[in-house]
Amino acid sequence: MKRCLTVAADSLQRVTGTRAVQMFALLFAAMALALSYFGLAGQRTAGFQGFTRVTASLSNLVVYVVPLIALTVGVTEVTGRRKHLSVILAQPVLRWEVLLGSYVGVAGALIAALAIGLGGAGLLIAIQTNASSLGGYLVLMATSVGLLLAFLSLAFLIGVVLLDRLKAMAAALVAWFAAVVGYDLFVIGMSSLLKGVALKSILLPAILMNPVDITRVLVMLSSGRGALFGPAGAVLVDVMGRPQGAAAAGLALLAQIAAPLVIAVLVFRRRDL
Repeated sequence: MKRCLTVAADSLQRVTGTRAVQMFALLFAAMALALSYFGLAGQRTAGFQGFTRVTASLSNLVVYVVPLIALTVGVTEVTGRRKHLSVILAQPVLRWEVLLGSYVGVAGALIAALAIGLGGAGLLIAIQTNASSLGGYLVLMATSVGLLLAFLSLAFLIGVVLLDRLKAMAAALVAWFAAVVGYDLFVIGMSSLLKGVALKSILLPAILMNPVDITRVLVMLSSGRGALFGPAGAVLVDVMGRPQGAAAAGLALLAQIAAPLVIAVLVFRRRDL
C-alpha cells in the first residue's frame, strides 16, 4: 500500500501542474460566476442570483465537460506514459499498485480542480446572495465527483486494453458521445417502440445504467425541478425522490466506478507494455 501511495503522490503532483487541469478549475469557476451574475441578462438585469438557477444551468455543463475531461486525462495518463510505466514496473512494485496509484493520483488532481472551481464560485455566490437552495448545489458537486470517477475508471480501462494513444483517444471520444448523447436517444427510441410497457420499467433501469443520467436526475430533483422532465417527472419524483431511490442511484454510481477499474487492473496484470 505504501508503494501505491507513492505512485499516487507522483501522479497527483504531475497532473495538478498540467495546464488542462488548471483550465478545468478556471472553467467551472468562471461559468458558475457568469451564470449567477448574468443569468437574467435577457431581462436586462445583472447581479448575482441564487443557487437555484445556477445549479440547473451548471448541471447541463457538468454532464458534457466532466466526462470528456476525465476520459481524455485518464487515457493520456495510461497510454502517454508507457515508457515511464515500464521503468516503474521494473522496480519491486506490483502492477495493481501502479495502476491503482495512478488512478488515485489523477482522481485527486481532478477532484481538487472541480472542488476549487465549483466550491470557490459557490462560496462567493453564497456571500453575495444567501445560502437558500444550497442543497441542490452541493448535490451537483457530489454527483459531479461521482461522474468524474466513473468516466476516469472507464478511461483507464480503455487505456490498458488498447495501449495505443491514438486508438484509445478515439475510443474515449466514441464512449463520451455514446454516454452523453447517443444513450438518451436510444432510450427515447426504445420507449417509443415499447408503448405498451410501463414507463417506470423502462426509464428507471435506463437511468441507473448511465452515470450521466444519474447525475442529471439527482441534481434536477434536488433543485425541485422534476417538472422539467415532463410526464416522466412524476415517475422520477415518485421513485428517485425517495431515500431508497437516491440510495439505489448512489449504489449504481459506485458500481460504475468500481467495475471498470477492477477490470482494468485484471487486464493490466496480464498486459505486455
